[in-house]
Amino acid sequence: MSLIKSAWEIALEKTEDIEVDENKIRKDQRIEKGRRLAGSYLSDVEATLEEFEDAYNREPEEHRKDIHLGIARTVISNIALPQSDDYLPRMEKIANLASLISDNGEEIAHHIGQLSGLMGQYLEARETLLERAKAQYQPMFEQKQQQMMAQYGRANYSSVEQDPEFVQFLQKHFKQLSAQYQETLDRTKEDLRLLWNISE
Repeated sequence: MSLIKSAWEIALEKTEDIEVDENKIRKDQRIEKGRRLAGSYLSDVEATLEEFEDAYNREPEEHRKDIHLGIARTVISNIALPQSDDYLPRMEKIANLASLISDNGEEIAHHIGQLSGLMGQYLEARETLLERAKAQYQPMFEQKQQQMMAQYGRANYSSVEQDPEFVQFLQKHFKQLSAQYQETLDRTKEDLRLLWNISE
């Protein structure tokens, strides 16, 4: 008999003592189902709460705890600082999901209200920052434009927003602003994790 073992034989030897935990597999499948249900509801603009609740209510009662966990994880992972003012419909959907899986509706409403308020403040702060940055940078921009006209007979950019130096300046300040708001957002997300008992 050959002393050389095939890779297949070695792999079989390594895995023969591993037991498959069927309960863990089924639990993970239920959690994933909750993630998919929530993800579909959040990503489909036309999806209604009634459709989501119908799909959710078709799940057996004994599976709900794991499905809740999947929904909760999806809710938390979808909470992010907005880039435009169309965040409200999405936050409304997030609030619907959060309320559905929570025993304490008032506390959840408080956290979601905080998040919506924070997002509105963030967008206002971004707009204010943009206006201030433009006002601060405008004299330098005009001076650069005059120098370009004198040197080359034409200016490079028609507005301050097109100037790469201004864009860099603005991005640096936006990054600082986002970091401040992200810290508060992360704390609120952590509160939700604790409320829903999500450890991982």
